[in-house]
Amino acid sequence: MSIRKVGEIEIYETDKHINEYSRKEREKYVNELFKEEYIGKEISYLLNDKEIKALINQTTRKNFNALSHHGIRTEKRKAFNIEHDIAFSGDYISFVSNAKYSNTNKEFKAGQNKNHREDNLWHNFTKTIIFNNIYFNLTINVRERNNKFFIHNTKLKEIKKEADKPSNK
Repeated sequence: MSIRKVGEIEIYETDKHINEYSRKEREKYVNELFKEEYIGKEISYLLNDKEIKALINQTTRKNFNALSHHGIRTEKRKAFNIEHDIAFSGDYISFVSNAKYSNTNKEFKAGQNKNHREDNLWHNFTKTIIFNNIYFNLTINVRERNNKFFIHNTKLKEIKKEADKPSNK
């Protein structure tokens, strides 16, 4: 996979050799990458002009590998596969880095499980990427509890309308 940047937009292009591996082989490899390479890494973000370090942890891995969450489909298969292909290529850290703050929300699923406690804050960071000439918005959900930050999940959503696509000049 190659990454280049034009203006604010990162442009990802598929590695020519990625199709030598089946989807199942890629998913197995990504799972191992998370266990061995990605878990424990911290990603810097600016939150209210202050640098925070968000940890990639077991929850990040679980949510990254789950297409559905408690019976709710969380993203389209195409976006799910693209995220895995980026991680497979070793570019996951670049993928979740350099995102801009979008908004903060208080916990709205109180009482569900240990990841959803009333004292949580959810910070959303976003950026636009181009993957094989298709525009996507990437949202990174960072969970804050007790002044500790964790990357909870990442989601891609294709930008289909031309008017919604930013200029990459």
